[in-house]
Amino acid sequence: MTNTTTVPFRPFINKNISLLWLGQLVSQAGDSITHMAVIWLMLDLTGSASLTGFIAFAATVPALLFGLFAGVLADHYRRRTLMLISDIARFLLILLIPIFFTMDMLSPLLLAVIVFLSASFGTLFNPSRDAIIPELVAGDQLLKTNALMQSTGYLAYFVGLFGAGMLLNTLGITNLFFMDSATFMVSFILIFLISYQRKDRKIQTFENRHLDELKKGLHYVWAQDRRLFWIILITALNNFFIMGPAVVGTPLLIKEVWDGSGQDFAFIESSYGIGMLLATILVYQLRRRYKKGTWLMLGLIYDGITFIPLFWVGSFNIDPFWFTLIIIFVHSLGIPFIQVTRTTLVHSIVPGDMQGRVFSMINLAVIGVMSISVAFTGIVAEWISPRTIFLFIGIGATLSGMLGISMKTIRDAD
Repeated sequence: MTNTTTVPFRPFINKNISLLWLGQLVSQAGDSITHMAVIWLMLDLTGSASLTGFIAFAATVPALLFGLFAGVLADHYRRRTLMLISDIARFLLILLIPIFFTMDMLSPLLLAVIVFLSASFGTLFNPSRDAIIPELVAGDQLLKTNALMQSTGYLAYFVGLFGAGMLLNTLGITNLFFMDSATFMVSFILIFLISYQRKDRKIQTFENRHLDELKKGLHYVWAQDRRLFWIILITALNNFFIMGPAVVGTPLLIKEVWDGSGQDFAFIESSYGIGMLLATILVYQLRRRYKKGTWLMLGLIYDGITFIPLFWVGSFNIDPFWFTLIIIFVHSLGIPFIQVTRTTLVHSIVPGDMQGRVFSMINLAVIGVMSISVAFTGIVAEWISPRTIFLFIGIGATLSGMLGISMKTIRDAD
């Protein structure tokens, strides 16, 4: 651990966190563009709800397939190196999308393959990034650092999608992928400049025992700290209900209710970023009122309740664009209470040499379960209105949070 961890908290804490922060700001802005552009590009190419769900499935299923092993790698290899590999691979893969499009070779299947490969390398990044933070800052700075890093993602989400909405009519949707590809190269350069000594010495002794190490991680969650088991299970339930409609249902809602455009989609999605950024301040200000486990479950309940009003989009003679944008903004205010609190909770209660695996399990519960949710939503949306889907998933997600808050061991986790 570097001696910079003894420096009192400042907005960017130390040089390494500053580099990580800036790299995340740029690359996550690009990620937000791809998140929007891939979905809308497939919807434009095919007009199919099920194929739109399929491309979202291709972007998320790698977390289900490789996420746990990515956590093992993050606990035993240099986390900075894994992030560098992830960035350079995604730079090259995303660059292929506009190249193949200009050559009139971009089929829905080829787009799905590229997205799948890019997401596969992406599974290395998040557990490595989350697990490297305690190596860069002192323990009493973790909540502030996690709030800073999460707010980076929220700011990037807003900047990327709002910028995409402004540029979409000028550049065209496929040219946005050139911008996204460049952001991964910027992130690569900034992360390359991070310099620190890793405290964990298992790097030198690890000898391809990936499966054994994975079993140790699973055993730790199952037998040694059941709070983590329930947190991961409830996270998975919540994301099964929420993520499919959030990713696939929203563009279908925009198309179905008012025949909206990709620009409408980009602007509505950008409201997530500004709402989450503002709510991060609340997380820090209110952190002492309840234990972290209580805040996490309250966030999950709010997550579900605030999606239910989308059932009434297009009603009450209210402009559907503004109605949807306001609901999404209100919904986004609860997300930091889930993400920031959950990350800090893991940093607080999980040993450092186990954090990569635990974060990979959480990533599996979020992104991996999302892959099932988006595929299911795409199929169901062929027969059921997106508005009706939002009603049912909002109720289901609310109930999952209520399950967690009913458990004292979860409420008291801190």
